[in-house]
Amino acid sequence: MKLQTKIVLTISSVIFISLLFLGILIFSNSRHNLESQIEGQLVSISNSMDSNIKTFIDGQKNKIELIANQNELSEDELKQMIVTDDSFYDMFVIDSNGIVVTSSDTARVGMDRSNRSYFYNARNQTFVSPVYFALVPKAYSIAVSTPFHGGVLVGSMKLDVLSNIVSDRSGLGETGETLLAFLDENGSLVYFSDRLFSKQKMEVIPREQAMLRPVYRALMGEEKLIEGSNDYRGVRVISATRDINEIKVGLATKIDEAEAYSKIYSLQSITIILVSLTFIMILFLIYIVIKPVSREINSITQDIDEITKGNLDVRLEKGSLLEIDSLVNSLNRILASMKLAILRTGASRSDIGLGEAVEAKKAAEDKYKILYEGSSDAIMTLESPKWNFTAGNPAAIKMFEAKDENEFTSRAPWEFSPKKQPDGSLSSVKAKENIEKAMKEGKNSFNWMHKRLTGEEFLANVVLTKVKEGDEEYLQATVRDLSIKSKEEEIKEHDPKLYSKLLRLKQEADRLKQKKK
Repeated sequence: MKLQTKIVLTISSVIFISLLFLGILIFSNSRHNLESQIEGQLVSISNSMDSNIKTFIDGQKNKIELIANQNELSEDELKQMIVTDDSFYDMFVIDSNGIVVTSSDTARVGMDRSNRSYFYNARNQTFVSPVYFALVPKAYSIAVSTPFHGGVLVGSMKLDVLSNIVSDRSGLGETGETLLAFLDENGSLVYFSDRLFSKQKMEVIPREQAMLRPVYRALMGEEKLIEGSNDYRGVRVISATRDINEIKVGLATKIDEAEAYSKIYSLQSITIILVSLTFIMILFLIYIVIKPVSREINSITQDIDEITKGNLDVRLEKGSLLEIDSLVNSLNRILASMKLAILRTGASRSDIGLGEAVEAKKAAEDKYKILYEGSSDAIMTLESPKWNFTAGNPAAIKMFEAKDENEFTSRAPWEFSPKKQPDGSLSSVKAKENIEKAMKEGKNSFNWMHKRLTGEEFLANVVLTKVKEGDEEYLQATVRDLSIKSKEEEIKEHDPKLYSKLLRLKQEADRLKQKKK
């Protein structure tokens, strides 16, 4: 790997990890702030709607109590009050027996209301009834009632008045809204406020289907922020819920998760883009800084290569960095010393390994490589202290029937010999003796019974040669398979007469050759 590449990869990895960590940290903090802002806004709107409804109900209670201060209330007076305050659609008086005696709607007069909660709960104090179904005008209503001269004064309101209060969608974006609902006598959920994505004025949802909806959970007393739930469309929303317990109505202010977190998704994209652009810019700056250094190092390398070829007239140029400049000065001093040594000793450049000597060495190495790989004899190397095979030429791989050099060198040496040699000696003991002799005398030649990986044994001639390279010493083994017979031996074994004839001809040829000399 080039120095330039290595430096760039190292620095860029550190910078990328740092930028990634910083980007994640910034994104996490920003996301937390945005989530807190969104959640806080939902809770604030939900609290505001809850407060507005409670304030409205308290106002209606005050109105009824104020009206109840009069000594008498006639039918015309009640009708006039309905006209004046359209939040009530009906107002009537119930006597102590629970019978309607006066009403803005004459059809109610004479009706028995003794079993209604707005009657028996308002005998002593002002009372607001939960949502109930009024036969007249056949609509769900809320009643506000208060004591009135031994009886009860009642004002009835349709649920529309509550729906109007929560219709304001300010601060809730494109998908946000506040929903109101109650539970009917069967326990089903009944939506009664206007809904942004539904044309139905009122919708009844069976309890089993409604249990996980935020507004249902509000009716169960859960007043909190709810994430990951679905609304009436089946869309995931974030909701803030409130339980208006006095009238048994649930309130849920909600917004689609997709819209609520759209800023977070945008922030995520912006963070990725900024981190990527910053990383690319830093990489570019690193490249600009590293490129001249790399160019100077390459120039020094080329000059040194010229020197090794024998050109001592090369002058290394100074670098832009202090370290490179110091290295160049040192190399120039070494080069000057080499020139002076050559002048004083009269040595040639080849004597110190320059120019032609280097090429000659390379040629010798190439020649050895050709001989090593092209030899018909198996050539391998062994190294101490275990004297395992460390290399083998193609002929060795073939001779011992290994798949490749890796398999050959991965096997222990004793796997290539039978347990005992033909003279009865242990192969392991005798092999050690032959190795010690080769290391001591520099060379050792002997016959040896080898074994292929297939299990087949064969007799071979082995030559061990000691090799020294610097401070390292190892053995080179040359193995020749003696089980392969020559053509003459095959003829002698299979056709003795033909072999005798060939032998006579050979002797006659030798005699004629001697005569000519």
